[in-house]
Amino acid sequence: MSIRSRSGCVTCKGRHLKCDETKPTCELCASRGVECGGYSRALRWSTKHEKLKTDFRCSMQMYSGKPKKRRTRSKDGPSPASSSATNQESLSANVDWAFVSEPGPLATTSDFTAYNDCLPLMGFDVPNEELQWSWATPATTDTSNELSTHDANLVVTPYAQQTTSPFIPPALTDIPLSLIEYWFRDVCALWSQYDSDMNFNRIIATTLWSTSAAVSTSLQSMSSAYLSSKIPHMKKTSISLMLEATKAIKSELQTVKSSHELPIAPLGLLYGLFCVGTSICWLNATQLGVPFLREAKALLYRINQQKRSLTDQERGLLHIFNKSWTYCELLLSMVADTGIFSLYNIDQVNDVSVDNHPTVQPVQLDVDDTPHPWTGVSTACSRLLTETMRLCRDHRVSLRNGSTAKPDPEFLKEAKVLEERFFELDFTPVALMSETGDDRTPLQHLVDVAEAYRLAGLIHLYQTFPGLVSSSPTNSAWDAWEESIVPLSIRLVQLLEQLPPDSGSKMTQPLLCITASTGLRFGPKQAPFEGADFPRQCLARLDQAESIEGCEMLEYIGHLIQADKDIDDLTSLIESRSEIVNARCFVMSRLEELGNVLPPGPISVAKSLVQAIWNEYDDESQSPGNVHWVDVMEKHNLRSLFG
Repeated sequence: MSIRSRSGCVTCKGRHLKCDETKPTCELCASRGVECGGYSRALRWSTKHEKLKTDFRCSMQMYSGKPKKRRTRSKDGPSPASSSATNQESLSANVDWAFVSEPGPLATTSDFTAYNDCLPLMGFDVPNEELQWSWATPATTDTSNELSTHDANLVVTPYAQQTTSPFIPPALTDIPLSLIEYWFRDVCALWSQYDSDMNFNRIIATTLWSTSAAVSTSLQSMSSAYLSSKIPHMKKTSISLMLEATKAIKSELQTVKSSHELPIAPLGLLYGLFCVGTSICWLNATQLGVPFLREAKALLYRINQQKRSLTDQERGLLHIFNKSWTYCELLLSMVADTGIFSLYNIDQVNDVSVDNHPTVQPVQLDVDDTPHPWTGVSTACSRLLTETMRLCRDHRVSLRNGSTAKPDPEFLKEAKVLEERFFELDFTPVALMSETGDDRTPLQHLVDVAEAYRLAGLIHLYQTFPGLVSSSPTNSAWDAWEESIVPLSIRLVQLLEQLPPDSGSKMTQPLLCITASTGLRFGPKQAPFEGADFPRQCLARLDQAESIEGCEMLEYIGHLIQADKDIDDLTSLIESRSEIVNARCFVMSRLEELGNVLPPGPISVAKSLVQAIWNEYDDESQSPGNVHWVDVMEKHNLRSLFG
């Protein structure tokens, strides 16, 4: 049996033969008629005795490509025909794990101390050969070509769902790149309604992460923020990375603000603002990211005003960013006054016809020709829902403040217009759109979300303006709930039941669960035949069987009729209450599931808000309308970005 060589030539080591170690080439290889591979020594990474210096900085370089692929040693060893020079090149590739981005420090040694425990959770549980992204456009696969930061046709495959096999975690010094890989593998999918090579969030991050400090640091901060929910003691490190991202963003923002006109569209800066603005609530659920989103809207306003100088491809990218803002504005409209953004009205500058060029044809604002990762196929419905939430919140604020600046008739008039626009929405053409490319999120899920938004808008309108349901003054306040609000809320719950919790649509579900919960209200205790004493009265009459035997015939039959009516009423009451109870149980159960697949902070706030709303409803002693969910949110300060 041959003895394995530990210090011989590469060829003998590869064949597990005892080498005679003759220099410059061994005689054993010569006698076997094969080329000797030489005596180069492989390098090995070890952190066992490694101590990072306090002035450690990640090695960086400008690079227009993809995250460098870590090479792993072949199980079969080097090829017998490989030369020493080739081996040396291979070794260089093995150790070149440098993080690639713009020059500048990202994090200090102290920032990395918490990562020892997070590496297993970051799941480097896939072979590196499988964790890679294609950076070429569909028209070319030449990796030597530099990527344009404005190329919206980049293909990014495979995505996170396709990685399964075990993998050894990288060295500690590779943390920045590891966080970015984790973002592409896990975070991107939960930050988007669907994830495939069509996902704009993945495409733009792939294109810009290595050339934009704002993007690279923002992706790291997002990954760290999400991981901190699983590793609590990592939170300080996450906050530190969020600070680094903010510094990078602010530096680029100051440069942009100092220019009267933008020579190029700062897409990396804009994307970084969206990244941090929508993920800071992962660290502190009550922070809405308004300063970042405000700057994003202001920047979008400037870019839109210079739209005429953009190419068609760049204008298409801008249109996608405008839709991203539409979704952010929807989230903010649920929990805060969005009037601070009124100065930067995208709706007005989004149409290229505003520059008064007579030869330019107007552009339809809400065309959903391709699913957007945030608005899906419901951009128009998202805008309507945002307008609805603004109107409802304004109305409740005016009632609390006793303001007469905007009389109720004007509120009601606007509400009627919005109601009609919701009814006019047609999602039939959307169903004919191409698929998402995401097995977990077929196009039908996005269509269901669009329909859910429509139901949500109507639920909020009817709760706030019950006069839309019935203008008759003789109708009780409960009629609007019984006729429209509760049935619509039950229908919304049924739609949510059709959307699995692991669907990409999960990012929209917290907002929809909250909306459904606001309509799951039992009948008022004082309402005729539906108060707390009603079931007891029915049962008492049904127990009078012996006492009525002495009655006159017509009275006797009258008792029979009444008993039958009592049974029907009691059955109807039990069924309706049971339906609401079941719907409530589903909402809380779904929120619990979402807390396991989404950042848990905002979900925890959502559960508290839903329970507070139901508590107020169930304790209400007066007719519906006196307790409104917006007032409950304000009272308990239960707000976050629920999406």
